[in-house]
Amino acid sequence: LRKENDMTQEEVAEALGISPQSVSKWEREESFPDITLLPALANLYQTSIDAIIGMDQINNGQSKNRVFIKAHEYMRDKKYDQACDILTEALKLFPNDQGLMSELALASALSGSSEKLHAAIQLCHRVLSGLQCRKVYHTTQAALCFIYKKMQEDELAVAVANQLPHIRESRES
Repeated sequence: LRKENDMTQEEVAEALGISPQSVSKWEREESFPDITLLPALANLYQTSIDAIIGMDQINNGQSKNRVFIKAHEYMRDKKYDQACDILTEALKLFPNDQGLMSELALASALSGSSEKLHAAIQLCHRVLSGLQCRKVYHTTQAALCFIYKKMQEDELAVAVANQLPHIRESRES
């Protein structure tokens, strides 16, 4: 943004009342601006605080899609722990994203550890208790059914399966 505005580090520093070394450190990613400077930076560069901190890129959907694609690649290659890791990191940026939670539940279930199976059940119940799109809801129900079956909780698996809406994810499956 500084270069786009044809400014030197010294000019930015003077405008903000800080040292040129601070601006240099920001640009080398050795440090970050104090949060109280963000409004002044946004005004200086005639942009939004969201643009400065990268929220526009985070919220554009592409970053989340890349996470789903990478997680699916890991799961396809049976690298379930890596899928769990990438989905867990994504949930730090998108803490209420039910699609990510549902995918994490499935990846956790596929990993097979008892601890992850219990965590997957909790995630499924969290998704199912919230408002979400039907596809996520039914995918999460199917994952929960799978998890219960894997844990040999056949009665719970059948109860969830009986709630599934269509043949692809039905009781018969």
